[in-house]
Amino acid sequence: MFSQLRKVLSLNRGCFFIAVANLMQRRLRLVVALAGTSVPIVLLLMQMAFLNGAQLQVTRFYEAFNFDIAIISSDYQFLVEGGAVDRVRLTQASALPEIVDTFTINIGNSRWTNKATEREVPTLVFGIDEKPNFLADPRFRRGLDALRTNRSVLVDEFSLEGFGDLSIGIEGEIRGIDVNIVERFQLGLFFYADGSTIVRNNDFARYVPKDPLTISMGLLQLDGNADPDEVRDQLISSLPDDVRVMTYDEFIAAERAFFITTKPIGIFLQTSMWVAFLVGSVILLQVISTDIVNRLKEFATLKAMGFGPEFVFGIGLFQALLLATGAFVLALVVSSVILGLVASVTHLPTTITFALGSLAFGIVLTMSVLSVAFVVRRIAGADPAELY
Repeated sequence: MFSQLRKVLSLNRGCFFIAVANLMQRRLRLVVALAGTSVPIVLLLMQMAFLNGAQLQVTRFYEAFNFDIAIISSDYQFLVEGGAVDRVRLTQASALPEIVDTFTINIGNSRWTNKATEREVPTLVFGIDEKPNFLADPRFRRGLDALRTNRSVLVDEFSLEGFGDLSIGIEGEIRGIDVNIVERFQLGLFFYADGSTIVRNNDFARYVPKDPLTISMGLLQLDGNADPDEVRDQLISSLPDDVRVMTYDEFIAAERAFFITTKPIGIFLQTSMWVAFLVGSVILLQVISTDIVNRLKEFATLKAMGFGPEFVFGIGLFQALLLATGAFVLALVVSSVILGLVASVTHLPTTITFALGSLAFGIVLTMSVLSVAFVVRRIAGADPAELY
């Protein structure tokens, strides 16, 4: 057994060194091959980072709250198309002893007027209860303390330029009503509007007309010993079917899934990933295929020397893997720089994490194996008889 293992390792070592020698023989061609192969990998990494960043971004608002269960309308689709929930549903839910507190959120579209330029831009307005125990984001907690009058608002400092100066103390208008910026937070919800503001629920109807008997959604906190899944099931069985009840994890997952599978930008990013994968496979296939065609006589010589097909195929596989790995490293450096610039402008969390990079590298290695699989027939066709 150990002798067979040593033989396999020896063969693999020989394949590896020959593959390295083949790649280094013509260094200018290697540089061109690395550059050409890295381009689709850069696109792949960027699309994956954009998709991951978008998934994280669309739930950033909800992740700013401490809750165990969400009650949403049966018509709920995503953040800005959430339907309405009868306030009575929260009262009914509170009857369960496991529920220790409730929290209401109102969400609506309005218009922000930059007083310096008189320019109007769309804004999301969030109304929240004055219960700091539900606020996980420290900026939200600080801002809640500052919301002392019905003209006080918190504003997203990642809002687009049309909002104008967002310094604390600056005045603006929402739906023609004068407001004063008392604190800022960080969301960057440009998917939905140019910016966003937060007010107290008591003041929400001043800026977004709504039925006072309804809310956008309700959040529930449970007793520490309660099982969220069991409480969810109890609420589903006791509440009317005009609402949906979801645990925190279910709600966050559903919000991200809707964005990826239904919203055009999510579908576009997924499609772009597949296009980058196919383009990268074709380029890698072309590079490997060209090199193998140019070395058919060398492969035939190896066969004539008694090396089996596994050894010859191994050389092609190592060449593809080495080329793909080098291209991936180059692409990782380039894409990290580009994504850093994008993040500084859009505030999207587009960092290439270890998990994301590992997944991308796995995809690149798959591209390599597929490319070699398509050209092994050329290696198999290398006939030693043609040498004489």
